[in-house]
Amino acid sequence: MNQATNEEKEHVALVTGGTRGIGAAIAKALATRGVRVVINGRHSDDQVNGVMTDLKLLSDAELIVGDAAERAVAQRMVSEALDRFGRVDYVVPAAGGGHPGHILDLSDEEWLEAFRVHVHAVFHLFRAVHEALAVRGGAFLMIGSAAGLRGCPGTVAYQTVKGALPQMSRALARDHAHEGIRVNVIMPGIIRTRFHANMSAEAERNNLENRIPLRRFGTPEQVATAAVELLTNPFITGETLVIDGGMSMRMV
Repeated sequence: MNQATNEEKEHVALVTGGTRGIGAAIAKALATRGVRVVINGRHSDDQVNGVMTDLKLLSDAELIVGDAAERAVAQRMVSEALDRFGRVDYVVPAAGGGHPGHILDLSDEEWLEAFRVHVHAVFHLFRAVHEALAVRGGAFLMIGSAAGLRGCPGTVAYQTVKGALPQMSRALARDHAHEGIRVNVIMPGIIRTRFHANMSAEAERNNLENRIPLRRFGTPEQVATAAVELLTNPFITGETLVIDGGMSMRMV
């Protein structure tokens, strides 16, 4: 991972879903480098307060509560970040959730909700932050999933929306490279967060013995290391980085 610079300590990151899991790990990794961070979550509770305490020990940090998939909330997050710090350099829309179900079982509302949370949220946030990123040339990093690369059973909505992000990333990277804005996407596999907290013992054993060549699960911190590289490396754009222990590359 790149070493922090004095210039970078002036930088500001906006991380939605930054109160837990992968989002919180990315926010902490950036704060460790001196980056000032604005995190967003749907709610504030004791766990969120703990995350904020940890971040404030490392750098300046602010919490904005709200549903990141709402256009008005995306605009408010950017506006408050600019009011507080005067700039935005790194943006990570990490808010998300699971959307299980076969296509014949899903309601129209469940199908559309997956797009609202994982695609529309990115759409609204990029539009809201575009002008701020273009000032100095910033970085926008989407959080996809290895489920968007390979077929998985019983999660058609989740796979579809996560599969849309690499192409959205390439499209935005191509359209906005002339402004110095870099856009990438990271595709985590099975990471030890509450997203996978309900994994059965049988599924865990199958994943470790048959699906993941490295035979271990990833951690949010390992995803964060890769995320920071994509955010801070000035010559990477339009790329998709998979971090899944080799799960998506195997033949059998």
